[in-house]
Amino acid sequence: MHSRHARVRRGLPSFGRRPGRALAALAALGISALGIAAKAQAEAPRIHAITGVRIVTAPGKVIENGTVVLRDGLVEGVGAKLAVPVDAEVIAAEPGWTVYPAFIDAASSVGLDTEATAAPPRRARGGAEEKRLGVRHELKAVHPEDGVIDRVDLKHTSIAAHRELGFAVAHVLPDKGVFRGESAVLILREAPAPETVARDRAAQVIALETSSFMARQYPSSTFGAVATVRQVFLDAARQGEWSERYAAKPAGMAPPEFRSSDAPLLAVLRGELPPVFVAINGLDPGRFSGLAREFGLEGLTVARGLGDREADLRAAGMPLLLPLEMPEQPDLTDADSVTETGLEDMQEILMAPRLPATLDAAGVESAYVTAGMKSTRRFPENLAAVVKAGLSPDKALAAITTTPARLLGLSRSMGTLEPGKQANLLIVEGELFTDKPKIRHVFVQGYHEEIEEETIGDPNA
Repeated sequence: MHSRHARVRRGLPSFGRRPGRALAALAALGISALGIAAKAQAEAPRIHAITGVRIVTAPGKVIENGTVVLRDGLVEGVGAKLAVPVDAEVIAAEPGWTVYPAFIDAASSVGLDTEATAAPPRRARGGAEEKRLGVRHELKAVHPEDGVIDRVDLKHTSIAAHRELGFAVAHVLPDKGVFRGESAVLILREAPAPETVARDRAAQVIALETSSFMARQYPSSTFGAVATVRQVFLDAARQGEWSERYAAKPAGMAPPEFRSSDAPLLAVLRGELPPVFVAINGLDPGRFSGLAREFGLEGLTVARGLGDREADLRAAGMPLLLPLEMPEQPDLTDADSVTETGLEDMQEILMAPRLPATLDAAGVESAYVTAGMKSTRRFPENLAAVVKAGLSPDKALAAITTTPARLLGLSRSMGTLEPGKQANLLIVEGELFTDKPKIRHVFVQGYHEEIEEETIGDPNA
């Protein structure tokens, strides 16, 4: 895919089973347009009108020739016969333009330095380090109290690159450990943290990660990782019960020891914070299902990619966050490579683009994500391959707009183009589901960015 150079022009004047308790808690924390309208009073007004354009307000809902009006970060109106405000900056559509809701990446590493080894101490709002209460868990792989927001670089080049792919929002996951810590939802625009962090505690991320034998750290096997998850949850539940008993009747009881990992773990067990399980092994989704049933959890599973087997993913029994990562293609011009590629490997490669349609037919709710992709720049072409392999364009659009919005509890403020929702949208020239979609304009919370295509080097880099 061609890389792009972006020019910013600002303002005027110049969870099979539906998520229950835990995911409902996300919705209860809904960002409700993030106070955009209130903040806008202190800014120059941002009013845009996109006229004479085809509008896809939601998957399957199209206005063939209409107008979109954006005011101060929100959608003010969408319709076929909408009056243009006299104070609006008008963008007159060119032939072949279509407006879509901007995409939502429900599992991402955007903004992260993936080479970092640990999260720094959590910072207080004023910027000073917040003193960590309680002792750390004895296992290095268990750090549920860490927040990925402390590792996010809001000026990282990946944020602008993600925006140019059409994403306005990303759910960023920590990437190390068994209990990896708390994820965060980011608004992908250039602004200080208070304006771009939609939610700093979105979910608890769990993976069955193992250390090498030489590292001499537990767990060193998948069996040990499963045992770790179970024991950590059991210990936290016991600690919570002990603390409640002590609070009710402390006489004659020793005060319980407080560990910094207890509160975030209890939030998961009580359904206040959803778990997001990240698969490392093909059989992990089934293991996650067992753990979820044992502890009464409802969450999401991040798959490994399009090379996973349908039966393994269905075994999770929960909504999927499916990375659009294709299996590695063998070099068919090299005789040794062809010889070493087995029939099963070839079947996996051939079936990979069909996996989303197969999961959809089986009733598995899925959102398509970039987490784990070797190159996120391949997301558009892999999405196009999925549509070409049989997934309907409406289902594909839902998997990057309305479905992730629902799974993350954001449906009240984004995912569709409706009055009162965030002004997150794209203007695309031509077809959206092609290898190189021509995204001409991006709006994130009403802030306008015009994309100028510019070829730089190898498009597959």
